[in-house]
Amino acid sequence: MFYVQKYLDKLQIPKANNSPISNGCKTNILLYCNYYSFYSQKVVMALYEKNVDFEPFVIDITKGEQYSSWFLDINPRGEIPVLKVNKSIIPDSTRILDYLELYLEQETTPLIEVSQDTKILLTINKFRELIEALPAGLITVGSFFHPHLCGTPKLPFILPVREVLKNGDMSSSKNLRRLAEEHPKAKEVLLYKAEIQDRKHEIIANEEEYLKVLNVVDDVLAQVEKQLQEQSEDNWLCCEKFSIADINLTVLLQRLWELGLEDRFWANGKRPHIENYFSRVKLRESFKKTIPNLPVHIKMIITSQPPLYIGAAGAVSIGFVFTLAYIFKKLIR
Repeated sequence: MFYVQKYLDKLQIPKANNSPISNGCKTNILLYCNYYSFYSQKVVMALYEKNVDFEPFVIDITKGEQYSSWFLDINPRGEIPVLKVNKSIIPDSTRILDYLELYLEQETTPLIEVSQDTKILLTINKFRELIEALPAGLITVGSFFHPHLCGTPKLPFILPVREVLKNGDMSSSKNLRRLAEEHPKAKEVLLYKAEIQDRKHEIIANEEEYLKVLNVVDDVLAQVEKQLQEQSEDNWLCCEKFSIADINLTVLLQRLWELGLEDRFWANGKRPHIENYFSRVKLRESFKKTIPNLPVHIKMIITSQPPLYIGAAGAVSIGFVFTLAYIFKKLIR
């Protein structure tokens, strides 16, 4: 997916005013995000790790709010997350994480420059790049088309959410082309994204191609397992300190677990160091604050349905909602 990013990097985006960010009690940091967005989760978790005071502005991606006129004025790519600091706009999770590290006040917890050891810093950068190169969206949607390649999906990726996301993705290239005509300023990037969506659908629809993607994930996790094996028991991925590489790995493992892919990649003793790592990282406060809990899941499932579905559901006994909540709780135990 590097060719996509190289193209997008050439497009006009608002320039960041790289001035230091105050981290006082009154936040001047606004994050356009969605708590179910893979890339938003990385930034949110990093902000919590750094103890940065920020205000989230949730974008409803199930209803395509990222392509609304007002948001395209902020980010013509129609992508989240986007960080706004005073009048500066910083799109793209990788750029945001770098920006936070370089321009926050020095007393905030570092995630990149965590050591004076050059070897450690190189290792952090290596695993950061390895994991960032994985196509999270393709992995996610592909699992909906090939459920037999996965185990048991967890919240939020269960029916009917899977069908909503699957159907939305299938119509995405058509919608992007329509939006390109409606928003001339963002036309070039939206048309290019439509072409990428068409290519993505070709891969998703072909089981052999999708398996190739899963094999790449497997190769990356093999390197992660080897790296963890070389660490002390209480260390994280690259050293004793939690780093940007750990942010990326944590969110990746969580997404794979939600999709039901843990048995394929690490569970049941297949990769014991990753299994232990995932158990440990889920205890971190930043993880608990970043990953949506059961009440958020239920609200999302209800509000993500088409209006007719919601109307029909409203006629059903309220007891059904409590039954769903009970089933969901059982599923995530």
